[in-house]
Amino acid sequence: MSAAPSIRLEDLTMGYGDTPVVKDLNIEFPGGKLSMIVGGSGCGKSTVLKHILGLHPAMGGRILMGGHVLSELTDKQAHCMRQRTGVLFQDGALLGSLRLKDNVALPLREHTRLKESEIMRIVQDRLEMVGLGHALDLFPNELSGGMRKRAGLARALVMDPQVLFCDEPTSGLDPVLSAELDQLLLEMMC
Repeated sequence: MSAAPSIRLEDLTMGYGDTPVVKDLNIEFPGGKLSMIVGGSGCGKSTVLKHILGLHPAMGGRILMGGHVLSELTDKQAHCMRQRTGVLFQDGALLGSLRLKDNVALPLREHTRLKESEIMRIVQDRLEMVGLGHALDLFPNELSGGMRKRAGLARALVMDPQVLFCDEPTSGLDPVLSAELDQLLLEMMC
């Protein structure tokens, strides 16, 4: 795996419709480092993340990842870039109709040509990594909030991403579970 790319936001204005939420943002997140965006509720943290991920177009400015301007990538290039990023959404974003092992396996099934036995080996490994190796056959509604977050993290890691985005990974968790998830994320950085 190559080194994690840096992410640079240049004069970035983001928002929804005609309403800007963040204006003229200039910042660089160095590759291979832990970076955080902090601020109060509604200040635009998730908005920045959604724009970096390409879920919403910027109103102005540029987003560069590894020196590539994201808005200038072809569909194929953008697809390749997305495959090298993992995302842990606030709620884990698990599909309720799929067992945990199938939720985690979904990216591998959609984006690789691996044999099912290899997919299950990787899924088991990632679930073990987050302490859920025993929960393969459970559905999301059978998991606690902390388990859903960890399951979402396992899915975010299943493609061995160069960059991992976490949108408020500990929101809604009690202090003990928050500390455990923070520690897990820090251990993965080493």
